Amino acid sequence: MIELKNQLKLSQQLILTPQLKLLLKVLQLNTLELEEYLVQEAQTNPFLEIEYKDLAPKVSQDRDHMPEEVKLTDEIDLGTEEFLEKSFYLIEPQEEPEEPIWEKTLKAEDKLSDYLLWQFRMKEFTPVEYEIAQYIVGNLDEKGYLTVSSEELAKEVNLAAEKVEKVRNVIKSLDPVGVASYDVKECLLTQLLFMGYKEESLPYVLIEKYFEQIPEGVDVLSQKLGIEPSKIEEALEVIKHLEPYPARNFYVETSTYIEPDLRFYREDEEWKVEVLKEKSFKVRLNNFYLEYLKLKKKDPRFLKSKQFLKEKFKEAENLLKALDSRYSSLYKVGAAILTHQKEFLEKGIKYLKPLTLRMLAEETQLHESTISRIINRKYVQTPSGVFSLKFFFSSGYESSDGTSLSSKAVKDLIKQIISQENPEKPLSDNEVAKVLKSKYGVNIARRTVTKYREELQIPSVRERKKQNKR
Repeated sequence: MIELKNQLKLSQQLILTPQLKLLLKVLQLNTLELEEYLVQEAQTNPFLEIEYKDLAPKVSQDRDHMPEEVKLTDEIDLGTEEFLEKSFYLIEPQEEPEEPIWEKTLKAEDKLSDYLLWQFRMKEFTPVEYEIAQYIVGNLDEKGYLTVSSEELAKEVNLAAEKVEKVRNVIKSLDPVGVASYDVKECLLTQLLFMGYKEESLPYVLIEKYFEQIPEGVDVLSQKLGIEPSKIEEALEVIKHLEPYPARNFYVETSTYIEPDLRFYREDEEWKVEVLKEKSFKVRLNNFYLEYLKLKKKDPRFLKSKQFLKEKFKEAENLLKALDSRYSSLYKVGAAILTHQKEFLEKGIKYLKPLTLRMLAEETQLHESTISRIINRKYVQTPSGVFSLKFFFSSGYESSDGTSLSSKAVKDLIKQIISQENPEKPLSDNEVAKVLKSKYGVNIARRTVTKYREELQIPSVRERKKQNKR
C-alpha cells in the first residue's frame, strides 16, 4: 500500500524576474532598435529624460563629478542626496565628427531559418544531424511551428523517428525558444522549462492540464484546482509574458539598414574594442520627480500618485541597470572575439580562426544563449569594413603545421583553388580536397568540399566543363 504524505523539499531553480526579462529584451536589440525603444520608454515614464545631443548645452570635460555607472547589484536608496545628484549618461558629452551614414551601413536580411541553422552549427553535431535540422527548419510555418510530424520527416531522411525528435528538441531550445514546436501549448511549456519552471510548478500545470480553461478566468481555475486566487493570478502573469508565436520577429524578411554596435580599431600598435552607444541623445533620471517623492502628505490623491511614481522609478532604475549590463556584456563578447580574430583583421580571411559559442561562453562566463542574443543582428565596424558579429563564428580544422583554420577560411581556399584551375580540365571535389591537403595541409573529406562549394554557389565540375566549352 502506497502512503501519501506531504513533504517539504528545498531546491534551487532559475525564475525569470522582471529585471532579468528586461535585460534579455535589451540584450537582443541592436543600436537603432535600442534608440527607438528608449524614446518610447521615455514617453511613458516621467523619470526618464531624453536630452538630444544637438540641442544640449556644451558640458565641460573636466567637471568634478562625471556620471557614475549603475551596476545590476547596486542598491539605491530612494531618499539619499547622493542618488539625487546622479545623472545617467549613455553617451559621453563630446563633439564627434559627422560621418555619412551610408559609409557605415549595409543591407542585411534576417531569416529565421538562417539564424536557427547558424546556432545549430555552433554545437557539436554530425552531418546527418545537421541534415535533419535543415529538414525541420525548412518545414516551419510563419509562426515558427513545425508543420509535419517527426515520423514523416524520418521517412524523408530514412532515419529513425527518435533521431529526428532528438534534433527537434535541440532546435526547440535555441533562440527563439519554443520554435519547432507542434502547437502553442508545447511552445509555451518549452519556454517555461527553459526559464527554470519545473513540471510540477503551477504555470506548467495550468498550461499542460487546464490550457483550454484558462480563458474562463481566475475564479473558475481556483475552484477546479483548489488553490487560492492570488496564486492563480501570479501563475497567469507568468504565462502572459510567454511568446506564443516564436517566429513573430521574423515575419518580415526585408532588407534593413543598420549601424554598427561595436568598433574594432588599432591604436598605438594595439587592437582595441569600443561599444558604440546611442549617438543622437543621452538619457538620465529626472530629479524633479525624485524630489516630489520625498514630500510627506496624507492626501489620498497624493498617495495614489506617489505610488504610481514609485513604480515608474523602479522601472526606470531597472532599465538603466539593464543598459549598463548590456554594454558591459557586449564589450566582453567584443573583446573576446577581437582576441581570437586579430590575425584576420591584420592579414585577411585565411587567418580567420575557428570560434564557437561554447568557447566564448567559457571565456566570458556568459551562457551560450546569452551570447547568441548579444551577437544576433549586431555588427562591428573594422578597418576592413563592417561585419556581422556572427561572421567571426565558425567551426574549424587544423592544418598539418598545427595552425587552426575556420570553415570560412577553408571556403576561401576552395574558392581560390577553383579560380586558378585549368579551364579545360576543371578540378573535381575529390581533387580539390587533395590540393587542400598537399598544398595547405588541410585534411577534409570530399563531401565537405562539395558542401562548401555549393554554399559558395560554385557549379560542379561537370557544369564548369559545359560552361568552358560554350
